[in-house]
Amino acid sequence: MLTWNYRVFREANGDYIIREVFYSQDGSIVGCTDNAVEPKGSSLEELARDMDCFKEALTLPVLTLADLPAEPIKKDRKLVQRDRVSHEQLMAELGLGIPSPSN
Repeated sequence: MLTWNYRVFREANGDYIIREVFYSQDGSIVGCTDNAVEPKGSSLEELARDMDCFKEALTLPVLTLADLPAEPIKKDRKLVQRDRVSHEQLMAELGLGIPSPSN
C-alpha cells in the first residue's frame, strides 16, 4: 500500500514548492507529482486541514528531484485511472476530514 504526504522541494532555479510525495510500505520514496500542488477543500474546514498538512511539510527535510528514484514506477494507465481518488475522498476514507457542523 502506498502512502503519501506533502513535501517541500527546492527547484533547480532556487525556488521552493510543495509536491505530493508517495512512499512504499518500507517508507522509501517512490515518486512525486510533476508539478507543485496547492491547498484545496470543498469547505473552509477542509481547506484549513489541507493548509495544516502543508505547514507540516515545512517541518520535514527539504527534497530535490535528485532525492527521488531515477526510474519511476510504471503502472498500467487503465489501472491508474480506475484507482484514482481525489484528496477529499482519501481524507474521508481515512476518517481525517473535519466533520461539518450540524444544523
